[in-house]
Amino acid sequence: MGERDDYRFLDIKDAITSINQKVSLIGVIIECGFPKTTRGTDCFCTIKIVDGSYEKPGLPVNMFAEHFGMLPHVASFGDIIQLSNVMVLLCL
Repeated sequence: MGERDDYRFLDIKDAITSINQKVSLIGVIIECGFPKTTRGTDCFCTIKIVDGSYEKPGLPVNMFAEHFGMLPHVASFGDIIQLSNVMVLLCL
């Protein structure tokens, strides 16, 4: 039988202390920026998420993709997003 990857989902308050580590978390989208192109060939957008452990000011998440169609499609604020195996970086 093959190995199975089990994700352990963290609360946002725990995820933000995991600098330079990969984590998985679930959050509610409270803000979403317009998709833009990077200086290279990628595109990105920034969303802000919250959960019961971290409501204000919300966690900004930069989403990068090869093209706009691969970025998250946010229908409305309040959408729930699952982020799996993402790197937490310290941004000043």
